[in-house]
Amino acid sequence: MEHPRYLPASRVKAGGLRLGRLSVRKRSGQEIGKLLGFVVEMSTHQIWGLVLESGDSKIAIPMAPMQFDPQSRSLRLVQPEAPVGEFATGSVPMVADEDLWIPFFHTPAA
Repeated sequence: MEHPRYLPASRVKAGGLRLGRLSVRKRSGQEIGKLLGFVVEMSTHQIWGLVLESGDSKIAIPMAPMQFDPQSRSLRLVQPEAPVGEFATGSVPMVADEDLWIPFFHTPAA
């Protein structure tokens, strides 16, 4: 990952639902943690992973297929658990408002 940025989930809405603090669960239903944010690779504008609060730790898991469960208001991993790593929020710069405009107006070099 060349240009990662951290995007707090509290700044993201999907269908009117704020994603901050949404529960993220394993396929079995066991909670992994609460969604804090996303690690975005700015050169490709793709989400690389999720940042979760798990107990007293912040962890990152790679982006994987998930399903939204409206009853438990949680995201559930569709495939077996992804590897987990410690995450320090300050280790990755925050996504700036101007970063979000780049995909609309940026033209790649030929």
